[in-house]
Amino acid sequence: MSRASLFLALAFVGLAAQLAVLGIFLADSGLDLGEMGEQAVETDIALLTLTDLLLTAGIYLLWMPREAARAGIEKWWPYALAALGGVCFALPLFLSARERRLEAAPPIGAT
Repeated sequence: MSRASLFLALAFVGLAAQLAVLGIFLADSGLDLGEMGEQAVETDIALLTLTDLLLTAGIYLLWMPREAARAGIEKWWPYALAALGGVCFALPLFLSARERRLEAAPPIGAT
């Protein structure tokens, strides 16, 4: 299995995990955004997790466009939009595209 395929598989595992947790929340509470917000900051550990996630997402969104340009990926915005599905989906999805692009590039020094 190539690294690109592994990253793609991890992206879908991340998305499935996010959707499973969201499904459990929706089954328990319905689409109650107020309850979702309360649960996200209800305990110190929940707040720690939320802070880590938001900082990680910010770092990803700052790093990814420059890395996309460096790797030759012209359309970086779909990978930013993918972050709506979670950083655990968007980051490996982007890394998969980057690996495919780098595998297709000629070796350094080749003419």
